[in-house]
Amino acid sequence: MADEPILATMTGEHFQPVRLHYRVLDHEGLLRAFRKLRCVDYDATQQRWVWLYEYEARKLRFKQSYAQFPKHLRPIVIGSLFSRTKDKLLLDLRSCERATAAIPFFDKYLPRNVAQVTEAEVVNKLFPATGNQQLTPDSLFDRQASTSRDAEAALRQSLERAAHVQDPGERLRMALEDMQSRAKQPLPEIERLPVNFYEDGIQGFALALRVRQIIALQHWLGNPDFSMFDAIRSVTGSP
Repeated sequence: MADEPILATMTGEHFQPVRLHYRVLDHEGLLRAFRKLRCVDYDATQQRWVWLYEYEARKLRFKQSYAQFPKHLRPIVIGSLFSRTKDKLLLDLRSCERATAAIPFFDKYLPRNVAQVTEAEVVNKLFPATGNQQLTPDSLFDRQASTSRDAEAALRQSLERAAHVQDPGERLRMALEDMQSRAKQPLPEIERLPVNFYEDGIQGFALALRVRQIIALQHWLGNPDFSMFDAIRSVTGSP
């Protein structure tokens, strides 16, 4: 597939959708916050709110930023918000870059006693541009269940497996080998991750997405065995 063009967004990123999950604590407060935002508008035809690359959002920077779009193409939809139950909000985005921009952006305008981001789903593959022009994030996320991965839980399991070993050096070696083995396993096509934004900021989540972008691109380029282990080595510069 390396010879085919990759499906991309209007703002220039590879189409690799991310769905953010928000826990809604105050549904009416959420609606009030949306109505105050000029960059959020209701789309009755699809029963969704759309996040527009306009007004409050126009300062966000992507590969193709706001000033580069001619007026006749504006406003561009950069996200779709679905309130499927009163206590749950979904934000569908077409790229990892939009997801890392969305979390701090909406944290600025949605009070934390109204809604909080909890999890994310990410599609761990890229798509050819030909024949996929109508592909949407919701068509991917809604047709297939995601698989949860929790790095902290995996670390605990690795340590627990080596807990019976008395020698500290050997125990560490066993735990590291187990973690390395897990990191070499293939990622699920749609993966669910925790988003610890309120504790750790956006950097950890941004790195998690960056690693998955590297893996998806390598698979596209014809390296199907490229794993999380390889991506982490490339990010950290490890030999």
